[in-house]
Amino acid sequence: MLTSLLAFIVAIGLLVSIHEYGHYYVAKRCGVKVLVFSIGFGKPLWQWRKGETLWQIGAIPLGGYVSMLDEREGEPIAAADLPRAFNRRPPLAKMAIVAAGPLANFLLAILLYWGLSLAGVESLRPVVSFISAGSAAEKAGLLQGDEVLSVSGMPVSSWDELQFGLLEQSGGAVTVPLQLRSNAGSERSVMLDLSHLTRDEIDQQLLSRLGMSPVPLSLRIAQLAPQSAAAKAGIKAGDQLVTINGSPLHGWRDVQAAVASSAAQPLLISWKHNGQVIERTVIPDAVVENGQKTGKLGLAPEVDATTWQQQRFTRDFGPVEGLQYALNKTWQGSRLTLVMFWKMLTGQVSVKQVSGPITIATFAGESARMGLNAFLEYLCVISISLGVLNLLPLPVLDGGHLMYHTVEFLTGRRLPLEAEAFGQRIGIVLLLGLMSLALYNDIHRLFPG
Repeated sequence: MLTSLLAFIVAIGLLVSIHEYGHYYVAKRCGVKVLVFSIGFGKPLWQWRKGETLWQIGAIPLGGYVSMLDEREGEPIAAADLPRAFNRRPPLAKMAIVAAGPLANFLLAILLYWGLSLAGVESLRPVVSFISAGSAAEKAGLLQGDEVLSVSGMPVSSWDELQFGLLEQSGGAVTVPLQLRSNAGSERSVMLDLSHLTRDEIDQQLLSRLGMSPVPLSLRIAQLAPQSAAAKAGIKAGDQLVTINGSPLHGWRDVQAAVASSAAQPLLISWKHNGQVIERTVIPDAVVENGQKTGKLGLAPEVDATTWQQQRFTRDFGPVEGLQYALNKTWQGSRLTLVMFWKMLTGQVSVKQVSGPITIATFAGESARMGLNAFLEYLCVISISLGVLNLLPLPVLDGGHLMYHTVEFLTGRRLPLEAEAFGQRIGIVLLLGLMSLALYNDIHRLFPG
């Protein structure tokens, strides 16, 4: 809990500081007087003055703001300062100041990804090492050991890119073409059906829902559930399954398929225990999953460590290649964020995907415990999301203000104050609604049901 809280404070503090400094830096370069630079809202906990700007840290660490000199705020302004008022700057200058915050977040992501690339990026080859019996992947014709080369014509070189590609394509009655390379080196195309997915199933667990896993599972048993059918039959951790009903087992999928279709029906299973082959009749427990009865033995397999290691690789980049990698990762993250947001608006993806501060803190803590590189990658993801969110054309966000100033640039006239105020009220209502939804989702994840 403490780790998550500290990681959240560091992450939000850094991302908000970078965002607001983008506004501050460009405002100063455009000749605008900055009155207050605040990290956090509410009562100031710490204040100091540097030059003409009051710097402060607020009590509520969920954002920040830069307050600039502006005649529309109603405060009297000295005649000498009038040329430095934000509202008197030309539209292009105001557009640059407003856009600088989100662009600073994108720049931070690029720099962090670039730095990570120079240290070497650990990746996982897009090899489907396990396919669940009866899954969409199996029905499409994917085979264990297939490497995915492209999704809808877009090349993929890692498991993360495969997930990004399928997330972008999901939603609605969609069948996605995959280009595959088998263990033998031959290539073929298959069509993966995504139309059965519900809105709630289009999330970070998408690949496992489709029956695809990068983890190579062996026939050796890692652990057993207490009082399970397998435990009662005498199977022990460390034993290796050999046959079921006389048929040799070639992988864990064979075990899953045979057991799932034999709920409460006897199976003749043989396994090795300390070099000795044991054969007994086992009756799988009958359980109901997704409204269907299926068999369970209560076994969990070991990971094939050798194959798993072969699928992991480190990509080394030079400065130029690393920068290209950073730009591509930032673009991919931005595009996926926009695509998923649009799918939420159109009802293709559940709004349960919207996360609030509790979820962000949880993942921040988990990434921090995994190490510095994982935490920095998480910062990149959140920084990109913050940049994209702030560019949405909601009046209360940077994107809304950018829209106002674009209209002024194109028409030569500023919007009436009444129109801006009305837009602000609508924006605040929409933003409060989004924040309420995010908080509700956070609480629901903590206390499901």
